[in-house]
Amino acid sequence: MPRLVRFSQTGPLKIDPSTLPLDEQGKPKPIFICACGISEKFPFCDGSHKACRQEDPATLYRYDPATRQPSEIGPDESSA
Repeated sequence: MPRLVRFSQTGPLKIDPSTLPLDEQGKPKPIFICACGISEKFPFCDGSHKACRQEDPATLYRYDPATRQPSEIGPDESSA
């Protein structure tokens, strides 16, 4: 399910395990990295991927950065 994503950072994000919050047993809590590209907290997952569940694999989606909803939908020309 393709979607267009605009990246604005120019380098990687370092995840330092020593800075992670700890769970009740004193172990670091897991971090979820966004794989859909529309998270408001990118590169971290914020659950925005739920909006992608109904996407058609043959369609290209553009998501509005403010609403996290598809703003433009068209055929995926790269799959032709």
